[in-house]
Amino acid sequence: MKLLKTIPLVLFIAVNLLVIAAMIFCAYTSCLPPQNHPQCSYFGLMFPVFLVLNILFLLFWLIVKWKWALLPLVGIGLCAGSARAYFPVNVQMEPPEGSIKVLSYNVMAFGKDKSLPWNENPIIRYLLESGADVICLQEAMKAMVDSAIDSISTIYPYHYYELETDNYIACFSKFPIKSVTKIDYPTTTNYSYAYELQVGEDSLLLINNHLESYRLSLKEKDDYKSIIKNYNHPKSNESETKYLNLTEKISMHDSIRGMQTDSVAAFVERNRGRHMVVCGDFNATPISYVHYRLTQELDDAYTRSGNGPGISYHQNGMYFRIDHILVSPNIKAYGAKVDKSIKDSDHYPIYCFVKLE
Repeated sequence: MKLLKTIPLVLFIAVNLLVIAAMIFCAYTSCLPPQNHPQCSYFGLMFPVFLVLNILFLLFWLIVKWKWALLPLVGIGLCAGSARAYFPVNVQMEPPEGSIKVLSYNVMAFGKDKSLPWNENPIIRYLLESGADVICLQEAMKAMVDSAIDSISTIYPYHYYELETDNYIACFSKFPIKSVTKIDYPTTTNYSYAYELQVGEDSLLLINNHLESYRLSLKEKDDYKSIIKNYNHPKSNESETKYLNLTEKISMHDSIRGMQTDSVAAFVERNRGRHMVVCGDFNATPISYVHYRLTQELDDAYTRSGNGPGISYHQNGMYFRIDHILVSPNIKAYGAKVDKSIKDSDHYPIYCFVKLE
């Protein structure tokens, strides 16, 4: 009888240990450059799943055998940094006088209905009414920017936008743009630009990024969801081929993004000590090499001042925070938020207030 009671206990402990090991593995593979370890590059996407499972184990042990609650608690403690990056909890503080509102937004060529004139476009209207001091855009369609530039210039007299295939990566600012530097890295359609802004007597280096995406077609995204849904079912040769093709494509683009990240990080390191804000569509979650590499020098404004998972990409059944705002240690961030009030792009805008110290 005692043995029958012991076997389930040992089984639960073993499963909990496996879940802890998987969570730690997912958390710490983000330290590995994907160009060197492409097979490990996408495990960070699974981190929240194992984090939730460990929290459930914690609750289970507290009810069933409270002393064993120490097991998942230690596991979560070993991944505390990753857990906080993914799901921060902060006391909200009012931004002090003199703070600057920075907004980053992948506008998906200004939304779903591109037939609307610029003055009826909800994304243009949102930007003009945002109250932001500096706006960084990704995938900003050239025709729409050109049509709206006169009205945009009344609020943001300083601007710079560069062609990104058929779309722009753009910066609109209330502060003078003293210089613009393109950060060179391997790419065909993605860019990073550094703008030097004159903010009163201070200089702010603002880096706007649109890093490599997975470039999955709608069919490939459906294939991905189908593979996940039917993971435990017998695989046909066709589904296995789809799986191999998808993982190969994901690994390839992770590798390119890793090299781009190293170039941006090197630029940040060369400008160490300056006031810096690095933002944009990173196409990478908080548990990724991109986030890990850049936060060696910078602080994540959302981790420091936001709350919850802050999902910024919200289409095709995929929900991740891949848009970020990072700040140098001599800048304090307040009230970071992913704004879900506008749904006309496949991304939500992210903004925060920053105070130069």
